[in-house]
Amino acid sequence: MNLGQLDLNLLVVLDALLREQNVTRAAERLHMSQPATSTALARLRKVLGDPLLVKHGRYLQLTPRAEALIAPVREVLATIEQTIVTPPGFDPAHDRRTFGVVASDYVGVVLIRPLLARIAGLAPNLRLELGGLSAHTLPMAGRDEIDLVILPEVLAQAGPLAGCSSAPVLRDRYVGAVWSQHPLAGQPLAPAALAEYPYLAFAPAGGCSLMDEDLDRAGITTRVEATSVNFIALPFLLAGTDLVTIIPERLGRQIAPAADITLLEPEFALRPVRESAFWHSRRDADPGHRWLREQLLGVAG
Repeated sequence: MNLGQLDLNLLVVLDALLREQNVTRAAERLHMSQPATSTALARLRKVLGDPLLVKHGRYLQLTPRAEALIAPVREVLATIEQTIVTPPGFDPAHDRRTFGVVASDYVGVVLIRPLLARIAGLAPNLRLELGGLSAHTLPMAGRDEIDLVILPEVLAQAGPLAGCSSAPVLRDRYVGAVWSQHPLAGQPLAPAALAEYPYLAFAPAGGCSLMDEDLDRAGITTRVEATSVNFIALPFLLAGTDLVTIIPERLGRQIAPAADITLLEPEFALRPVRESAFWHSRRDADPGHRWLREQLLGVAG
């Protein structure tokens, strides 16, 4: 292969194709037209001597050569970004930067919202692209495809986060929540109440919630009547019902008046909420990234 045939733009397209495994989605990621992306794929196939993406039923899948290129291509582009493209310093008052931040909707309310308020006047040209947690979050963080990921520490312990740095940013606890006119309003939340009244459960996509694991471990039975994949929706579903739910206390206190709910002190043990921010270690010395982390830790503190 002639190295002169492989320019930086082709590497960027290759990275998007390897991530998306779809020409249309890669074009959208790159803000390119689909024909231009298809043309770039044809050039890559010729230069690398490999089809890279092949049809498998209705979908495309990576060839073994393409699979082997994922990490090296990401490493090359990350090195270029960190050592050549990114300015050596960072002036929050004038510099333009865009950071991708992935977190739950709960973290968005209690942590990201005050972070946005904090940086609005300090860095007018800084932009945050916010995304939600998914099954792809941990692998993307490990490949340095996300600037910051905020998630429960217990989830990070089981995930592929080698090569990442971290800092604790959120400490909270779970409490019960009911409509302000509920028969339980003003009382502690006893284990028996969760069996007596209909339960509104948090049901994250692809897994069991941490508090439900704790309830199962304690032998507490719930009568699940409804579920939600979003923490933010839980309090707003309670008004006018006999539903009981469990939510993080800081979230509950912030939105209790708007949702017309009352928080209940649980009479059973639940693991505390402990969330940390994670980022790839190669960003440790990035001045702009370091500044953003300092603002996040300031809000967390």
